[in-house]
Amino acid sequence: MRIAVIGDMHLGFDHHGLRKNDSFINAKEAFDIAISEKVDLIVQTGDVFHERLPKPEVISPAIKLFNSLKKLNTPKLVTQVRNKQETLLTQEIPPVVLIYGNHEKRPPGYVNPLHVLHNAGSVHLLEKDSVVIEAGKERIGIHGLSNVSELFAKETVKDWNPKAFPNMKNLFLIHQNFQELLPHQPPETLSYKDLPTNMDYHILGHIHWAQSDKHPSTKAPVVLPGSTVMTEMKRIESKSKKGILILDVKENISSKFIELKKSRILHYEVIEIKNNKPSEITAKIQEDIIKKIEYHTHELIPLLKYSLRGELADGFIPSDVSFRALTKKYKDKAIIKIDKSKLTSKAVGEKAKLISDLKQNKISIESLGVKILAKEMKIKDTAKLNDLFTALSQGDIDIAENLL
Repeated sequence: MRIAVIGDMHLGFDHHGLRKNDSFINAKEAFDIAISEKVDLIVQTGDVFHERLPKPEVISPAIKLFNSLKKLNTPKLVTQVRNKQETLLTQEIPPVVLIYGNHEKRPPGYVNPLHVLHNAGSVHLLEKDSVVIEAGKERIGIHGLSNVSELFAKETVKDWNPKAFPNMKNLFLIHQNFQELLPHQPPETLSYKDLPTNMDYHILGHIHWAQSDKHPSTKAPVVLPGSTVMTEMKRIESKSKKGILILDVKENISSKFIELKKSRILHYEVIEIKNNKPSEITAKIQEDIIKKIEYHTHELIPLLKYSLRGELADGFIPSDVSFRALTKKYKDKAIIKIDKSKLTSKAVGEKAKLISDLKQNKISIESLGVKILAKEMKIKDTAKLNDLFTALSQGDIDIAENLL
């Protein structure tokens, strides 16, 4: 069996900005690669959409995009395990099996955009399900967990404890943070050792760069296909190409990474500041912009990210450094983002250190909110607490009241 693994697509990203078409251009190329590779199935890692309530102008082309995959053969769902109840089926499903991510998660009782695609017959959604998919004479087990609060992710995986199907390969699909990938996470964040030990292959969503690791005890592959579009312009993404994975599932599982050729090029530069004046910094960045533009050959204008680090000359503070005129001057040649968060001066040095220390020991607003809610309301039912916080954080008061 051949399987395409496609990461977070974020359809609708920058909907009113210069990059409003990027997510669709890249997603279409990813699908075209899957079709050309004659895959039997596509596995997608969540965050198909960038927003929980995407606009009709995003939903409509998304449905059209997924319907283009009808060129692929139709697989069959032959077994489903939900709430520990196994059901035998012979049901044709769309050739895309996926989970929803944090960008799509909504409170219980509310429909999220992937429910819409599932009900329209464009995808097959797994929330906390184990399924056996049949393509031709071959079968594979897929165990998918849609996004849950980071505070309860470890507990959810442990309590679910999905059982591998015998006599076939089993894939585990999840969309969460992991300690090994994002530094300075709170202790409740998942680690690779929390992944099930009975799976042949682990596929991670949520993280936007491609990477391959191994389960610490079983040595089963742990792979990140990465997103198909850059939403944050991180340094690591400038070194990691966008693409999709093609898995060949036989006695062993082999993989190859195929690069997306239409994805914009990201250049990430760190600019060290050593008692420089704002005018000197601007001149240095402008010089680099001109060089990058001169050697750029891709059909789409590049992404340029500059991270300023260090201390300004005496008498200047970070707010004195403005690049509005510079970004406007080259707006037709490059999409420029300049990060001043690590730029300081003697006048604000102590404040900057405090902010940096807070960032180094950060806890997500969601995790902090859930902890406060648990303490104040003395709720020990973690599933109920997670649903209650999600409802409150999204303003769904009626659902919150019903949970009390």
